Amino acid sequence: MKVILKKDVQSLGEAGDVVEVKDGYARNYLLPNSMVEIATKGALENRERNIERIKAKAEKLHQEALDKAEKISAIEIISIEAKAGESGKLFGAVTTKKLADLLSEKVNFEVDRKNISLNKPINQVGNYEMLIKLSSKVSTKLAIEVKASEVIKESIIEEMDEQEAQAE
Repeated sequence: MKVILKKDVQSLGEAGDVVEVKDGYARNYLLPNSMVEIATKGALENRERNIERIKAKAEKLHQEALDKAEKISAIEIISIEAKAGESGKLFGAVTTKKLADLLSEKVNFEVDRKNISLNKPINQVGNYEMLIKLSSKVSTKLAIEVKASEVIKESIIEEMDEQEAQAE
């Protein structure tokens, strides 16, 4: 039986593909789960019209992602200040949520924290790099500079920890 895939099916293909499947598989699994439609003459003509619309929409989204990547690349570097010890170790890490919020502020559009990946955790003062994935085909890199806003002496912290331990 010839069918047109409505959704991506791992063993068959991507949405919009015309594939040949066994009758029982189509009737008992694919059709009841709305994964396919039978490839009639009208359905094939409709598929052709839809493919053009889907391609146009995908092209528009791709262009928007390229524009966003250009805006992000124009920034070049993001500076973040955080409390740190004498050795440069931060009190807490700089998270992707914090980076996404800061970046969204600078570029005037929403950047999802899930689209940001770091090559290593940011828990020290220094320079880092993040990868921002804007679509499946468009991504850009951005440098991050982490500075100490306040250097706290580690000996003071150790003394406070000892006092708390003695108090218990």
